[in-house]
Amino acid sequence: MSLRKQRSAFDQVSEFARGRIVAYQNCGLSFRDIGSRVGQNQTTVMRICDRRMQEYTMDRRGRSHPSQCTTSRENR
Repeated sequence: MSLRKQRSAFDQVSEFARGRIVAYQNCGLSFRDIGSRVGQNQTTVMRICDRRMQEYTMDRRGRSHPSQCTTSRENR
């Protein structure tokens, strides 16, 4: 029996690895280069980067106007 841990097909990418992936992407590395550095498939890296971009876009959506401090009733 092997002493190495068998890698499951559905291993989760740790938060630390996700942070490294984002940092490498910000440095301009390709998905293939990032994947080889963090030990993940380039498709996995691409999906993580895409999700991050979607979350960033959703966070910024609707913030073009300052938040309303009073209710519509108080404005009357």
